[in-house]
Amino acid sequence: MIVPVEEAGTGTRYQKMPQPASGFAIVGVAARVRKSGGKIAFVRIGVTGLSNRSYRATAAEKALEGKAGSAAEIQNAAALVAQGVDANSDLHASAEFRRHLAAVHAVRALKAALARTT
Repeated sequence: MIVPVEEAGTGTRYQKMPQPASGFAIVGVAARVRKSGGKIAFVRIGVTGLSNRSYRATAAEKALEGKAGSAAEIQNAAALVAQGVDANSDLHASAEFRRHLAAVHAVRALKAALARTT
C-alpha cells in the first residue's frame, strides 16, 4: 500500500498490530485526511491483514466526508471498516479479533491523521 507524502492541510497515519516474530501487520490501517473549512473534504482508509487482500474501506470513507471529524463520527466510521469483510483467522489472531483490531487501529489512524491537518 502506498501512502503519498503529506500536502498542506492533509494528514496521514499508519497504525498496525505487528506479528511479534516478523513485524508484519496482523492488521494495519492507513488513513489520509484533508480538511477544508473545518470539514473533512477528502479521506482514504486502507486496511491490510484483515482479509486476503488489502482494500479501501469506502463505507467508512463516505461516512466521514463532509463531517467535522468528531470522536463520535470517527468511532462510527471505524465500525464500518471491517463490515462485510471475510476476515482471516489463523494462529496469530481469530477473525473476530482481527475485526476488533481493524476498528481500533482505524480510530487511532484517523485521529492522528486529523491532528496533522492543522
